[in-house]
Amino acid sequence: MRRLTPRIGFVAACLLLPLTNVAAQPAPGSNAPAGEAESGNELLVRMMEMFESCASLTARVRHQARLHNDTLVGSGYYWQRGTGDQRVTRFEMQTQLVGKTASFEQVFDGEYLWTDRRFPSGRKVRRLEVARLQSRLLTRSQDSGRPGQGAYEKMLATAAVRGGISQMLADLQHRFNFDPPRATQYNGLPMLALVGHWSEEELKELWPDFMAETEKGNTPKWPAQLPHHVLVLVGQNNFFPYMIEHRRFADAFLASTVTGLRPTTEPLLRYEIFEVQFAVAMDNQLFEYKPGDVDWSDETTVVLEQLNRHRR
Repeated sequence: MRRLTPRIGFVAACLLLPLTNVAAQPAPGSNAPAGEAESGNELLVRMMEMFESCASLTARVRHQARLHNDTLVGSGYYWQRGTGDQRVTRFEMQTQLVGKTASFEQVFDGEYLWTDRRFPSGRKVRRLEVARLQSRLLTRSQDSGRPGQGAYEKMLATAAVRGGISQMLADLQHRFNFDPPRATQYNGLPMLALVGHWSEEELKELWPDFMAETEKGNTPKWPAQLPHHVLVLVGQNNFFPYMIEHRRFADAFLASTVTGLRPTTEPLLRYEIFEVQFAVAMDNQLFEYKPGDVDWSDETTVVLEQLNRHRR
């Protein structure tokens, strides 16, 4: 299954949070008591459930990205309110490109997901109708014929199209298989570290030549902008994702070491989520978006056509 947005480089894509097409996948077991996840994938599901049940959340966000020989740094804010059909979110980020400010603004107002990207070279605004996309993703899940997946698939499909941190987690769930969680610390807090490795299907999709060359006994050169693995640091007590880090091939050895349970010095992409507050009152205007005079495009139909094409 392919991404629903043009591939402009994995790091750049992550920075701009494009919509991700989420395939139906088997739900990890959910019988273990809280804090005793049987696998990393199960813990990731718990994290998504926590986000879906959280009625109010605000946080600050820092990001660092390596784009070829340049290191980009930036910061922003995240707001989330409501559960179920009442969920609304807002995500703002800023960074510096070629000495000028670039910004990303994403607003889910309960009906549409608006994405406003501003670069030194121009501005692009798009809109997606979330209910239509969610319905199509759920139809794909039902067509997969897997029994007993309803609640999990609905949560995954919903998270994948509403933007924000939930969408990040859905993207991780889709792309990676996670090792069992391991205890560590981050900023003095007890954490569970999840190390994720590419799913074979997803890696083959992103890098078709990899499997072919490997089967021939060759060792293909890993693309500079493709992460080798990912590290997620999760609060032991609240299942909150405080850090998501995509790593370079040069740091491949970290995937199997104790040192690798801490952030690396030169990540390919890192998001740090901090100053997290729950049960905070928010102004309704935070979750309203008006594009103004700029030309914008509704890309819902385009995405639906891509879904249909991928299914065939």
